[in-house]
Amino acid sequence: MSTGTESTSTYQIEPLHSAANYNIWHIKIRHILIDLSLFKYVKSMAPPLAADKSNESAIEIWNEKNHKAFSTISLHVDNSTLVYITGAATSKEAWDTLKRIYETTGTVSIIATYWKL
Repeated sequence: MSTGTESTSTYQIEPLHSAANYNIWHIKIRHILIDLSLFKYVKSMAPPLAADKSNESAIEIWNEKNHKAFSTISLHVDNSTLVYITGAATSKEAWDTLKRIYETTGTVSIIATYWKL
């Protein structure tokens, strides 16, 4: 639920705590990141610094947005889950780690997610 602009937005979703709520959490946190214009940072790595450093300011902006995406993810997981991503260097690394640990795949998982919605 968004209550205002990016700097004052509040979203209340159940924190990620296990594989049991990962699929629903993943859908909701993805939409939060999209709403905050941060989802692209969990799907990509920082651009490399150009030899002439002409893109240095773009990289600084990318790093700032990446930190915001990482914070958004971190603030929506419980303490027992947070330990898995504390050492991540980027929001992408945190995102991929959570996916690797908690995502279940297959027909049964898809049906279970559908019924939880």
